[in-house]
Amino acid sequence: MRKLGNILSGFFLILVFVASITFSYFNTAEVGIALGNIQLAPKPIAVWIIGAFVIGGAIGLLLGLGIVRQLKSRNEIRKLKRQLSESRQEVNQLRSMTLKDLD
Repeated sequence: MRKLGNILSGFFLILVFVASITFSYFNTAEVGIALGNIQLAPKPIAVWIIGAFVIGGAIGLLLGLGIVRQLKSRNEIRKLKRQLSESRQEVNQLRSMTLKDLD
């Protein structure tokens, strides 16, 4: 069963590769893209579309792997450790105070 899955995956990858080559061959008209004030150089339509899929796939992989979530968690841990350290210092100061210092 696992071999069948590998064969189907390989077939799918070859199919996507052939489809992208065919798409690139038939879509050679050059188009310039404007992003606000930024004007990008004219490239074939296939370059823009395949580039968009590649960038989208990369972003999807990054989000799927949880890299963004890990960075947020690390920042949160760092913040909580700092708060813990400050709280411990405050507790130590309060313990060292006498009743006369509180008045």
